[in-house]
Amino acid sequence: MRRKGGAVVRQLHVGRRRLVYALRFAKTERLSIAIHPDLTVAVRAPHGATVREVERRILGRAAWIERQLRDFERDHPLPVPRRYIRGETHLYLGRQHRLRVHRGSNREVALSGGFLRVVLGRGDTAREVVQRWYHARAREVFGRRLQSLFKVAPWLNGARSEIRVREMTRRWGSCGRAGVITLNVELVKAPPSCIDYILAHELSHRLEMSNSRRFYTLLERVVPGWGRARERLNRGGR
Repeated sequence: MRRKGGAVVRQLHVGRRRLVYALRFAKTERLSIAIHPDLTVAVRAPHGATVREVERRILGRAAWIERQLRDFERDHPLPVPRRYIRGETHLYLGRQHRLRVHRGSNREVALSGGFLRVVLGRGDTAREVVQRWYHARAREVFGRRLQSLFKVAPWLNGARSEIRVREMTRRWGSCGRAGVITLNVELVKAPPSCIDYILAHELSHRLEMSNSRRFYTLLERVVPGWGRARERLNRGGR
């Protein structure tokens, strides 16, 4: 058990899942459970409630909790990890490029003639150099796509958020309660339509945190036919 931002972080086995949740006691008459798109679980309980009572309520809603978590996890399946060896196929904005690796005096990454050409300096590894290149490209591409979304859906401007790029092991993206949208660097390998879908998905969650009918209505307004983009991501962005 540990504290985080005034809440107590606890663990409980719910079915086959080890559930980590943040428990906060507050001036409220009823216990509430919130599942957030970043897979965090927050529980608010009235003062005077015991941990045993809280956990009994959580277990009583186990099926709903599992369903919500599966919904959020299903939205963003991830691609197969790469080995960064010569001849391996790598994606950028939905197009395949064969990896070519050389040693040289000047570190360089470039797309040319269907190849991802990488020149490694002393002590470099292909993975490190390629990942740095992907991170730089991701920050540029995501920012550009975000501005395009605001032009077609100016009402989303109220959901404008800070965007961070990082390596993520389970998700394409997440929207935290503080309003920060974190995007997986791997997303830059997907077609622009898929990037727009994930951005719109997270921005819509800024206005509607749950996977409700209102949420999907908002998403459809920004990216009509977003289901096709999700299917492409399910196929690894191809």
